Amino acid sequence: MNLPVLAQSPKWIAIDKPAGVSVHNEANDVLHLLHRQLSLPLENLHLVHRLDKETSGVLLVAKDATTAAKLAEQFQNHQTEKTYYAVLRGSLPVSPDWLEWNQPLSDKAEGRKNPQGMSKDRVPAQTRYRITEANKYFSLAEVRLLTGRQHQIRKHTALAKHAILGDSRYGDPKYNERMAGIYQTSRMFLHAAKLVISFEGASLTFEAPLPEEFLKLVHQ
Repeated sequence: MNLPVLAQSPKWIAIDKPAGVSVHNEANDVLHLLHRQLSLPLENLHLVHRLDKETSGVLLVAKDATTAAKLAEQFQNHQTEKTYYAVLRGSLPVSPDWLEWNQPLSDKAEGRKNPQGMSKDRVPAQTRYRITEANKYFSLAEVRLLTGRQHQIRKHTALAKHAILGDSRYGDPKYNERMAGIYQTSRMFLHAAKLVISFEGASLTFEAPLPEEFLKLVHQ
């Protein structure tokens, strides 16, 4: 498998990660695939940030450890701009206005029975969203992260009773199974569409086009 390259320089490479491809700890993860695809030394490739295996979209990889540290610091300090799209279960009002989910969350990978996690572990979390398209079954949400908690979008949508379609951890498994049978896809409908980050005095913007299957669901 060749990974779609959005842009690259001698120090970094931005890809459009497909859903179902792990970023690390697998024989065919992102780093091993880039190593084979671009003939880059595996030890020189470093993840700047991470996407869940089930999530598609913009992923930035550094080609040396120094670049990785400089870029990763911006994620840790919330100095990046990250935009996602998600197909949510159920119909929500379409509006140009930005709304916010701000329930505090645990920074641990919890499950659908308690997406917020244990109260002693909860920390502030902010997710801005607006609904751009909807039908009576699904809603397409544009989402911006103001904080970076683990599974933040997945947890906040589940708490709002509009879990991301195909989310096996926080969604209803019977509903997901039924939708997978109807639409012949079992992917999670979360996509990292845009990343804005600074590097060596310049602002870099990377965009991954919205997968066609997202629009097919809301246009039916």
